[in-house]
Amino acid sequence: MGNNPKPQGAVRNDLESKKVSVWILLLAVLLTAVLTYFGTKVSVNQSSDTPVTQTETKTKKNNEANSNSTSDTFSNEELKKLELVYDTLVNGYVDKNVSKDDIINGALKGMAEATGDPYTNYLVNEETAAIDETMTGSFGGIGAELRSENNRVIISNTREGTPARKIGLQENDVILKVNGEDMEGKSISYVVSKVRGEVGTDVTLTIQRGTQELEVKITRAKIAIETVKGTVDSTDATIGHVQINSFAKNTAKEVEQAVTDLRQKGVKKFIFDVRYNPGGLLDQAIMIANMFVENGKTILNVEDRDGNIKSYNASEKYGTFKITEPYVLLVNEGSASASEILAAALKESADAKLIGKKTYGKGTVQSVIEVGENAELKYTMAKWLTPNKTWIHKTGIEPTEEVSMPEYYNITIIDTREVVKEGAVSDNVKTIETILKGLGYDVTADGYFDNKTTAAVKEFQKSKGLSETGEVDEKTGTALMSAIRDALKANDTQYKAAVKALQ
Repeated sequence: MGNNPKPQGAVRNDLESKKVSVWILLLAVLLTAVLTYFGTKVSVNQSSDTPVTQTETKTKKNNEANSNSTSDTFSNEELKKLELVYDTLVNGYVDKNVSKDDIINGALKGMAEATGDPYTNYLVNEETAAIDETMTGSFGGIGAELRSENNRVIISNTREGTPARKIGLQENDVILKVNGEDMEGKSISYVVSKVRGEVGTDVTLTIQRGTQELEVKITRAKIAIETVKGTVDSTDATIGHVQINSFAKNTAKEVEQAVTDLRQKGVKKFIFDVRYNPGGLLDQAIMIANMFVENGKTILNVEDRDGNIKSYNASEKYGTFKITEPYVLLVNEGSASASEILAAALKESADAKLIGKKTYGKGTVQSVIEVGENAELKYTMAKWLTPNKTWIHKTGIEPTEEVSMPEYYNITIIDTREVVKEGAVSDNVKTIETILKGLGYDVTADGYFDNKTTAAVKEFQKSKGLSETGEVDEKTGTALMSAIRDALKANDTQYKAAVKALQ
């Protein structure tokens, strides 16, 4: 769950935010008002921090906090209010354990939150570290990627073989609590910082899926950063599947390498897959789109706060590697941000076929400035528009061919904290029956554990070498979740449609 190098060349330079924002001077004045308590010189650096959930530019410039490159300042009255509130809390609040840093950081977080934009956040300490490390190598975590939606943090993808996948977490699960702490209204970077931790330690998540709320304990493992995976289709050796999980600093190179390797294996056609890819670095999206779009044609447009529009056209400056073979792109409701930039470019400028479901709908660009040590401001600094200058924010991109996943795709997690047996009536029973039905067993998914459900459970247990009790305990529940995931993989209707489109 959703990291941090700098964009390259022209992309970074063109999209770089202008020197110092109004916010910087506001910060400078605020800190001047409380300088009595800190007595330190403040510098503000535009720097790098990119959660995989955002499409962001990366900038870095040093500017003194007393810079005059702004058109707005605090009035004397506003300064008095700031001083009064700060002084009162520092010297009068009942709990002396609330530190000056806590108050200042709270004020700065409040500034960011006042925008009402879920992608604008003030980040401190472990929040910045958790994001930075995602783009650079590996970390201790659970193997889930996140997105922010309606003031909640939601799982957008789980990686194969990771603790999140093994425990049964799925796309669209809402993280309500981490180790008992309420996560509603928290930034995605904050949630990431709480979920990650030392390899081998446990983290307890309270999740919501549909109407069900469930607590799960997960042991953290080493999570390697894998943004691209290329495989040869099992039914047609001329088709290659290139799965792009996020847009990190080397993703474009990884796509090029995956395609090259598959070509050497005899692949003549490609399925590119950005389903549940929550986004990442803008420069990587541009470089990958450049592989498909004819030089001179538009990849995307970026509109600044004044309404000025800058077009980014395919060019050799973004790379010379090109995809010339027939291909399709898989998208779904979890394809966001940089994934949508790629999808829009391919759909509108390369006349590509998009298969799946309508994308998420995130049409903004974020930049990051470093604010002192271990503190960063991530803020929305522009809109991105499709080649046809459409803003897809909160609307998404329609596929050219809509294909849904199987009925049992969005099943809930089996609650294995207690043994479920014949006679039980609950949503948990309905989940068990839905899974059994999806696996081909003769049951009715009505939430009542009857004798047919018992017989189906026994049959399933026999097939897995488990004790044939007819009851669903932890071992049987885990086996059922694993089996349905395998079934979903084998019956990926969207992927099958992509294969058919290429044959």
